[in-house]
Parts: sequence; structure tokens; C-alpha cells
Amino acid sequence: MVWGSMNIGMTRTFGLLALALSVSATPALAQTASVTVGVFDADRILAESLAGQQALALFSQLRDQRAGEVQAQQVEFNTLRQQVLQAVPGSPEAVSMQRQVEDKSLQLQRLNEDVQNELGARQAALTEEITQKIATIIDELGAERGFALIFNNVQSGLAYWDPAVDLTDEIIARLDASTGGGDR
Repeated sequence: MVWGSMNIGMTRTFGLLALALSVSATPALAQTASVTVGVFDADRILAESLAGQQALALFSQLRDQRAGEVQAQQVEFNTLRQQVLQAVPGSPEAVSMQRQVEDKSLQLQRLNEDVQNELGARQAALTEEITQKIATIIDELGAERGFALIFNNVQSGLAYWDPAVDLTDEIIARLDASTGGGDR
């Protein structure tokens, strides 16, 4: 009996609590109708801002330099492989060159992996500083203009947004100003 009356009392208490919460939440729900939302395109910011273009130029320079090194190693590998094909099969010279080809192949594979790892790390380092500046600018915009939400359209999955809420150009202008680029 005690359990039954305690259960009914708890049910009434939870029911009243739920009713109180739903009544108090009604003004909060009404406020959500006036939520201010903004959107930006991170890819465009990186491609069009001065900081993004500078980072891309540095990355391209490194990529081209490292690609040249890989290409030079590839030429050496191909030359050595041609020499093996011209050597008398089974001769000590051919066996020695075959070992060199295998060693060179392994060196080339390691170089390719090292270059890919280096390029990935360098790209992350170059974009990290820009990303931090963009985050600061977005925080400032949100506070100044009263945005409740600002979405990165590249990562958000947004299918549609009104161009009037696109902040990309303003973010690019502020980013350029902060990196000494001045007005666009």
C-alpha cells in the first residue's frame, strides 16, 4: 500500500513538474522565431582572402619543390631499371643491379610517403593560423550583429540559405584587413 501511494504521489509530482516546464518554456519557444543566422563559405575564404592565397602559394612552392625531388628519384630508378634489362641475365652485374633497383624502389616509395606526410602537415600548419583568425572574426561578427548561429556551409550540410545571410565577403574583408591587405 505504501508503495502504491508513493508511486501516485511521484506521478503527480512529475506531472506538475512537466506542466510547469512546458508553461515556462513557451516564451523561449516564441523567442526562437527571431533567431538571427549567418552562413559563410570556408573554401571561398581560403581561396579569395590574401592570407589564404599566400598560404596556397607557400604550399604550392613546397609541393612543386618536393615533386621535383620525387621526379629526380623516379628518373634515377627508371635509368637503373633500363640498365638491368640490358644486362646479361644471371650475370653478377645483373644480380647486383637488380638489388640496386629493389633498394631504389624502396627508397622511392619511402620518399613518396615522406613527401605526402610532410605536405599534409605543412598544409595543416598553414591553414591553422588562418582558421584561428576566421574563428575570431566569426565570434566578433556574432557578438556585434547579434547572430544566434553562424554556419560553415561547407561542413554544415545546408542545402539552401538566403544569400542575404552570407557573411563570406565580410569575413574575407576583415581577414584581409587583419593581415595588412586593406580593403578589397
